[in-house]
Amino acid sequence: ELLMVSGLVLDDRVKWFSFHSGYDYAYLLTLLTTVALPSTEKEFLELLRIYFPTIYDIKYMTSLLDGHQFMGGLQRLADDLGCQRMGAEHQAGSDSLLTMSTYFALTKAKFVDRNTGKVEDARFANELFGYGTNHTVRKGTAAAVAQREISFSSNGSN
Repeated sequence: ELLMVSGLVLDDRVKWFSFHSGYDYAYLLTLLTTVALPSTEKEFLELLRIYFPTIYDIKYMTSLLDGHQFMGGLQRLADDLGCQRMGAEHQAGSDSLLTMSTYFALTKAKFVDRNTGKVEDARFANELFGYGTNHTVRKGTAAAVAQREISFSSNGSN
């Protein structure tokens, strides 16, 4: 209830920054809606856009770089970008600060238009690594897509 009235969800002026966070958003959606997750990935992504209209997934952003030069987890990417962790790893406050500083360092290094100085986010806004129809999703036969939907609905509340 507090999250619903906080102004942090359902507002396109609020930006959510994360690292490979599909399951994190699924968990938050179950808390916010108090119902089971949608049975298909398409419905999940539609619901996600309602509650979290503007998201940035740092892992997805790194997939857009030539040669995917930043490989590994958040800490390795942060180290590569010269971002310092404050506090213990896997603690909410420390991980949140590191995610924020890593996002800003990555956008400054790789996604700022040199002429305007503005972040070019059209390529990565509202994309999740491994979800939807972007290039990080494993594509295949109709049977593989159907299996993915079954896996999504059976694992959706994890």
